[in-house]
Order: sequence, then structure tokens, then C-alpha cells
Amino acid sequence: MQSVTVFYDADCGLCTRIKGWLLLQPKWIAMHLVPSSEAPRLYPSLAGLDEELIVISDEGGVYLDNHAWLICLFALKRYRGWAVRLSRPALAPLAREAFALLSSNRLRISQFLASLSDSALGAELKAAPAPRCHAARS
Repeated sequence: MQSVTVFYDADCGLCTRIKGWLLLQPKWIAMHLVPSSEAPRLYPSLAGLDEELIVISDEGGVYLDNHAWLICLFALKRYRGWAVRLSRPALAPLAREAFALLSSNRLRISQFLASLSDSALGAELKAAPAPRCHAARS
């Protein structure tokens, strides 16, 4: 995988903040950030999806929900280790919450969370749910 296209909700404050954060991060995998309103035009099969984040790899992989958040972290030089750790079964359902925490608190949160066991990390993430995008499903 050499590049990914990340479709985000351009009308959502959280999504646009995360887009800005992603743009500033050093990357292993190139990222093209595109408003989700463009997704059906570029990929007609995506019409009707109401995901807050959709990632499509240059190899044709389509990632939704927590998998999309994990791919974004995996593409980043400073956060690939987090993507690997968060892909474990106990933590994968909390990938979105972890992404929001890591992107908003950066160094302090990253250092604190890195020292926790997976079970303790899961408990921390469950206790601090990330804000939801208005386009996200309930």
C-alpha cells in the first residue's frame, strides 16, 4: 500500500479538526483527504454510506468504521505502533475513541496510554468516549 484516500465529513467540526491533524503528521503512506460529498462521484459504489470516515487504499481495500481509523493511524510514522496495538481484538472496537484522544492530546496522552496494559487501556478508552461526528450512526 502506497497511498490511501480518506473521505471525511467536511461539515463536521470534529472531522475537519482531525483532517487538519492528519495533514500535519509525518506519513509512511501518502494520504489524500477528500470531503465525503465527493465519494459517490469518485467511487459510485460508496453512494449511500453514512460513515464518518471511509478509507480506500490504492490496492482497492475499503475500510469503514474502526478499520478506517486504524488505517489512518497505520499510515502515520509516529502512530503506526498504536495502530498495531489497537488492532488487537480487545481494543479494536475502541479504535475511534483512541484516535480522537491521540489526535487531541498528542504527547501527554500518548505517553500515558503507552504505559498501560491492554485491559487498562481498554478501560481508559471506554471511560473517555470520543465526541461523535454528526454524520455517525448511533
